Amino acid sequence: MARTLGGTGIYPVSRRRERDFASMMEVDNVTGIERKVRRSLGLGLVTGLVAFVLAACGGTPTASPASTAPIPPTTMPTTGGVAAPAGGAQSAPTPPAAAAGTVAPAADGEAGGGDAPNVSYVAPTGEFHFQHPQSWGQTTQPGESIRYTGRDEFISVTIVTTTQTPLDYAKADAGALTAASPGYQGKAPVAQKVAGQSGAMVAYTWQAGPSPVTGKPVPSSANRYYIPGPGGKLAVFTYSSPTGTYDPAGADDFANAFAWGK
Repeated sequence: MARTLGGTGIYPVSRRRERDFASMMEVDNVTGIERKVRRSLGLGLVTGLVAFVLAACGGTPTASPASTAPIPPTTMPTTGGVAAPAGGAQSAPTPPAAAAGTVAPAADGEAGGGDAPNVSYVAPTGEFHFQHPQSWGQTTQPGESIRYTGRDEFISVTIVTTTQTPLDYAKADAGALTAASPGYQGKAPVAQKVAGQSGAMVAYTWQAGPSPVTGKPVPSSANRYYIPGPGGKLAVFTYSSPTGTYDPAGADDFANAFAWGK
């Protein structure tokens, strides 16, 4: 017959059995949690695998958020150094102020040579015309009919009326030329056919300047031509440029392109 505990009629349970029962409950609880965790992990892996397969098969991608980077301004093309206005229309660059007389393009192969194109200057009265590099500007001095100037070079024309021959006038002009040309050193004038006329020429060197670039005097060489015209007129045509780049043949070309009006 089983013994009761303390006469109470309750059967005793050993402490070992209690511990075993508690352990079984803990294991059961842990096992249940593990099963839940494994189910969650398995579901996550399956979901990720399905998303990967859909992406690989061209599934619809998720739209990315719009960029917040600023859009750079549109740069408009330029024409002749002037920005073209919006709408595709272009405005022609403003031409420099026109010199007295007419400037017309020179034909290919005309005087001057080199890379810079030449243009023809025609006096307002049509009395004469000549050529000069297109990039040169008008800088007429007192007493001159016209002058065009480049960086350190120039062409000038002065029309006078005289009864002297071109050679005699050139000799008489030596004093005025010396006074107007610092450091003047010249040869005696010589008779020379120029611009289709029996004229004269004097070659000389001088100190031009100051240079607009360096501010210093520019050692220069020049030819001055005396070209007879109708009614006792005489054109005094001068070409000057830095001695280091001076081209006497080029000076002759410019002088020979001079012509009296019809």
